[in-house]
Order: sequence, then structure tokens, then C-alpha cells
Amino acid sequence: MHKTDRRAFMKAGLAIGAVGVVESTAIGRALAAAAARPDIVAVKGADAFASTIKAVEALGGMKRFDIQGRRVGLLVNAPPHWKLVGSHTRMEVALAVAKMCLDAGAKEIVTLPGLAPRFWTGSPLCETHAKVIKSIKECSGKTVETKIPKGVLLKSGKVRPELLDVDVLVNLPIAKHHVGTMFSGNLKNMMGGLDHETNAFFHSGSGKSGYEDVDFLSQCIADLNTLRRQHLCIADATVVLGTNGPAGPGDLLKPQKIVAGTDPVAVDAYCVTLHSRKPNEVVMLAKAVAAGAGRADLQKLSIHEIAI
Repeated sequence: MHKTDRRAFMKAGLAIGAVGVVESTAIGRALAAAAARPDIVAVKGADAFASTIKAVEALGGMKRFDIQGRRVGLLVNAPPHWKLVGSHTRMEVALAVAKMCLDAGAKEIVTLPGLAPRFWTGSPLCETHAKVIKSIKECSGKTVETKIPKGVLLKSGKVRPELLDVDVLVNLPIAKHHVGTMFSGNLKNMMGGLDHETNAFFHSGSGKSGYEDVDFLSQCIADLNTLRRQHLCIADATVVLGTNGPAGPGDLLKPQKIVAGTDPVAVDAYCVTLHSRKPNEVVMLAKAVAAGAGRADLQKLSIHEIAI
């Protein structure tokens, strides 16, 4: 009995050890894959739809964001009254993201704020992916008074509940010029989740009007970006306003890039360079870094640039 028990014990030990080796190898591979992921991916190409998909794939794929069975919010910079090229996120970018989310098993996709029906028109892709477009829901349009615990100047605001309730938040700004903050991207696009009254406070809460108080506006934006995490940031830097943003008309820049990452500050910092500026020239970025919203030190980040 002793020999039999000992032999069985040794076999069991070897089996457990083999399982441990397999598991440790799998974990090691997963950790290595995560470590190899770039912080920022910039894909250059004429096809914005294909470039968006390529950028997400280079980050590790949409499944990396644990989307299956979850509710996804798309924060798209496309106000209904903005029609000029370079002032709003291209439909192809939002459509590519929606398709990838559905393919990854998203339970529901909601746009924040609601998009005008004409946003989903003007391309053969709209017919090809009609089912994807039909499945996308719009937010309710309601707002709720919400405290911002880490806010320095912005202590509370009226926020669209969907911005807070979605499981996965994907920010889809256009990387353009802005007369107030010099640049508009992920950080400023979070204002799309607020009501008009709260946004007005950003511009006039210091007692000055319009875009006169850059420090105040920049700090409010930094405060807002402490409210919740952005899981995926994809900036449309294909054709963008280089002057007279956010609404234009203005001079156009044509970087023809889609820039993606998980850090809104880092993605914005990279996109600022496409405007021939340095990240440290943008007050909003410095304040967002100080607020703990992300990093702007591009020289310390892994940047993967791809041409297709």
C-alpha cells in the first residue's frame, strides 16, 4: 500500500506540476504581450475606416477591453450644427469602432451625445454596415447633477447619466485647433457629456467671457477628466482644423492619421505635435497631468507608427 500510494502521489505531483508550467507559461505570455503593447498607435493612410481598425488591432484588439456582454459608450465629437470638414470626427472612424465593439460581443452601444441622422450617411460603408448603424442607440438627452470629488474649480456639473453608466467608454474626438485651449482632443471632448449650462461655466465661470481665461478653462477640463476613466481613446487626425477651431472655417491640416491609446493625455500630447506644437505649450495638458488624468512625456512612451 505504501508503494502504491507513493507512486500515485508522485504521478499526481507531476500532473499538477505540468499544469502549473502550462498555466505559468500562459500567464507569462499574456504578461509579455501586455508589456509589448505600445502606449500610442498612429496609423497613416487614406482609408479612415481601415486605419481605425488597424490602430485598435495594434493596441491588442477590441477584446482587450473586456467588452463582451457589456454596455459601450461612444463619445463622438460631431455636434449636429457643425458641417465643415475638419471640425468633427469622421463617420468612418465611429463606424469602425462600433463594428469592432459588436464583433467583440458588446451588449449595447450608445452614442454620447446623440448624433444627427445625417452623421451616418455619405459613404458606401453606411449600406455595407447598415445593421451596425441600426443597432447603435442614442443617449436619453437627460443630465444629472454630479459631484466631481477631485475638482479644483469644477466641483460639480450636470452630466449625461450614460457617460457615467456605460461599462466601457470610448472617446472619439477630432484632433483640431481650438481658440481657447490651443488644441481640442480627448480631454476637451469630455465636455460632450455635459449640459450647456455646465459647459458655459467652463468659459465664463472666472468672470471673464468666451475664451479669455485659458487657465480657468484648462483647469475645468482637467477637473472633468478626473470624473471617470476613458478605456479607449481614438483621435481622428485625418483632416483637421489647423486654425479657428473648434467650429471653423479655418486652414486645414492633413496628417491623414488615426491615433489611438488608452491614455487621453498621451494621445492628445501626440496629436498636438501634428499641429507643429509641443505638448508643454498647451496649458490644458499640464493641468491634466497634475490632476492625474494621464501622461504627456512622449519621450518616455512607446509609440508605434504604421503606414497602410
